[in-house]
Amino acid sequence: MLVIAENINVMTTRIGNAMREREKQPIQDLARRLVEAGADVIDINLGPARKDGDKMMEFVVETVAEVTKLPFCLDTTNHVAMEAGIVKCDELGLPKPIVNSFSCQPDKMENILPLAAKYGCEIIGLTMGAAIPIDANERVALAYELVMAANEQGIPNEKIYVDPIILPVGVDVGQQHAVAVQDVLKMLPEMFDPMVKTTCGLSNISNGAPDELRPAINNVFVAMLATVGMSSAIVDVLDKEMMRTVRLIKALTNQSLYSVSDAELK
Repeated sequence: MLVIAENINVMTTRIGNAMREREKQPIQDLARRLVEAGADVIDINLGPARKDGDKMMEFVVETVAEVTKLPFCLDTTNHVAMEAGIVKCDELGLPKPIVNSFSCQPDKMENILPLAAKYGCEIIGLTMGAAIPIDANERVALAYELVMAANEQGIPNEKIYVDPIILPVGVDVGQQHAVAVQDVLKMLPEMFDPMVKTTCGLSNISNGAPDELRPAINNVFVAMLATVGMSSAIVDVLDKEMMRTVRLIKALTNQSLYSVSDAELK
């Protein structure tokens, strides 16, 4: 399971302020911790980035690249900022970033998807249109639309991640959504050859739960998703229990060589 660190996020007060004030140290300190914790990819989430989004993205990419050469997953709805981040990665000689994300919404199809095609990036497709369907079959139908749209622009299945979208288990029909996500993962291999990749914003499942309960909910769900084929997840890599679970998933699915230390909290 590929581990994408969710932690560099403009919605986090300290990091958001550092992004806006162009203050490197808090971002770099966090990036170092994410690398030490075992991240495979670092998500850089700027949200809408409406004001000077391109400049902010360039700053954050360059700032994080000064302390790690791990691949990035660029997360913003601002296509100008997205393109600026992709170009900056190329200028710095970094691996091609993952574009996070597009959906069946027209603006995402028109503005975000073409960037992945233009620059040869992997891309995450969210199974949603005007709304997020509860039903697994509707999500799979949307996944088909996403993959076909990406294929039409020259993006092969191997570069596409389908995100079936996780919602908080505590909201209305949250449990139905949790089951639907698992059903989607079971159905996708029958639809695509070669198979697409899959990912999710794992921490969404516990949003709204008491802080002390969130790690337990997250850990159980990531293990369940792994058993039905989830190939990556965007997670809090500073959660030691989460990273222990991921290490054991990798070992028990023969993705890594098992060590006793995999079962230890680090």
